[in-house]
Amino acid sequence: MIRRVERGVVRFGSHILDPGTGSLRQGRRGCALQSQPAQLLVFLVERAGEIVTRDEIRRRLWPGSVVPNDQNINFAIRQIRLALGADACMIQTIPRHGYRLVGLLRSDPVGVFPASPLAMSVAVSLVLALSVGFGIGIIMRDGPTGQFVYDHLVHPDRCPYIRMLLPTHRNS
Repeated sequence: MIRRVERGVVRFGSHILDPGTGSLRQGRRGCALQSQPAQLLVFLVERAGEIVTRDEIRRRLWPGSVVPNDQNINFAIRQIRLALGADACMIQTIPRHGYRLVGLLRSDPVGVFPASPLAMSVAVSLVLALSVGFGIGIIMRDGPTGQFVYDHLVHPDRCPYIRMLLPTHRNS
């Protein structure tokens, strides 16, 4: 369980929460969550596995308020459950006490997300193709085909295709 969320993102169920911004995503799809429900979800994640009382929620979300914000808390919990969809069961209601976030949580560094298998295979294929092309250009640079490949890969400033795509690579 995670006691305190500092930097990074938290994964639970099929969702990713960035506590710094309060943004919630499911895979690459963002989940709409207003400010107070997002703050409440961050609070529940910080106290994962523990019961968070309605009084603690009031003090955290509406400090100094004398109005009992029960309807606001109910609304925020409902919005969180709607945003979580199938993972809504991770928010447990503890009758007459409060709420608890249950389930397995993982904390990841900021910006570190596992690549999808498709993205990984495309990246590997691209690196492999460039390596083979570069190798062929180096090995066969004395022949006409090898010289063409060698000139375009080793000397991109001489390549008209790269100059066309990247205007910063102009002949000097």
